[in-house]
Amino acid sequence: MRIKRVFLKIINGFWAIPVVLFIRAIRPFFYIKFLQIRSNRIGSFVFDSVYQIILKLRQKKNFYSLLCFEEPTSNDYWAKFIKRQKAINQWSWYLYYWNKKIPRGDKHIERSYLTPLSRDLIGLFEKSRLNLNFQSKENIKGYNWLKSKGYSDGEPFVCVMVRDSAYLESNELAGEYDFSYHNYRNSNIEDYLPALDWLTDQGVWVIRMGKVMENPILTKNERIIDYPFLKEWNSFLDIWLFANCDLCISTGSGPDCISDVFRRPLLFLNFLPPKGVVSWSNSMTLLKKLSWGDSGKELTLKESIKYDSLTSFGYEDKNILVSDLSSEEITTSVKECWNSMRDHSEMKKDDKAKQDRFWEILKSEPNSKGFQGLIHPKAKIGINWLRNKGEDYLL
Repeated sequence: MRIKRVFLKIINGFWAIPVVLFIRAIRPFFYIKFLQIRSNRIGSFVFDSVYQIILKLRQKKNFYSLLCFEEPTSNDYWAKFIKRQKAINQWSWYLYYWNKKIPRGDKHIERSYLTPLSRDLIGLFEKSRLNLNFQSKENIKGYNWLKSKGYSDGEPFVCVMVRDSAYLESNELAGEYDFSYHNYRNSNIEDYLPALDWLTDQGVWVIRMGKVMENPILTKNERIIDYPFLKEWNSFLDIWLFANCDLCISTGSGPDCISDVFRRPLLFLNFLPPKGVVSWSNSMTLLKKLSWGDSGKELTLKESIKYDSLTSFGYEDKNILVSDLSSEEITTSVKECWNSMRDHSEMKKDDKAKQDRFWEILKSEPNSKGFQGLIHPKAKIGINWLRNKGEDYLL
């Protein structure tokens, strides 16, 4: 496969190199830039491709962007799906490649994303009318798969993505790279089981998602589908299920971006780091607990943001302990989120004040700069979770 890719680069260089030189020559009159969307991780691939298409369609620039991505990708079906958008110019990838190889091509390279870690700071997803519809035959295929598990038309279903170490350990670089720096983001699926059982008692189907997971769910509940351990796993269902679910429950992992761009409600549990809270969507978030190793005292929100880390080692070096939500907290938050999707009554005054204070701190802390922008009207922090915090948490 690698030899084939090298061969294709060389063969396509015969037409791409002259075109690149021509594009550079006409720059004073017509400015063209190449933008390669990251495609090796599903979250970035989905988020960045949709975000950049919206930008291209809505913004007036003094240059023209050619959008492309490198293949093979993290999801074959998404590559096929997103190519349907006319704003994607996949043929231009060879232009992008050879422009980088030929010296002095930097002026024709546009950044692959405009904000850190793929974030919608100005609410483009909510404002956009981009058509991300599936074909009729694809919807039939998706619903037929659900029906094969016992699903009936009109029943709600929830996608659950609980991150563990198995996915990155299965990465082709796992043997030569230490992915344990991500461990602080992992959680135990068994802690979620009472909440998932509660959902099924409400008539909801629960689909545990993921390509490679560490352990299967130990349950006999027929309305809980442990998708990663099924033989019929495929790249189409990976996308379609997240895009069509009634709610996506996630610990904050790449695939939840699929539900995000399709504007599905989101519930983030055991989320870290605090500055990364998804504020631009219809979402509810509960953070992991951070406490000082010496005293056991929980960090305030300001301290959590100030001393946060993107690695497990970073928390260890600061003597900060990272603790998961309890099974009871998870169940309470799932009930709260699911019921709030049906009960649209206004938040109590005291709870609203705490929510406002949370967002105020989050947006004002220097360490959050570049991570927070627009706050979606339906974005909130778990109400019961916030009520149970100490008096000084929001100081």
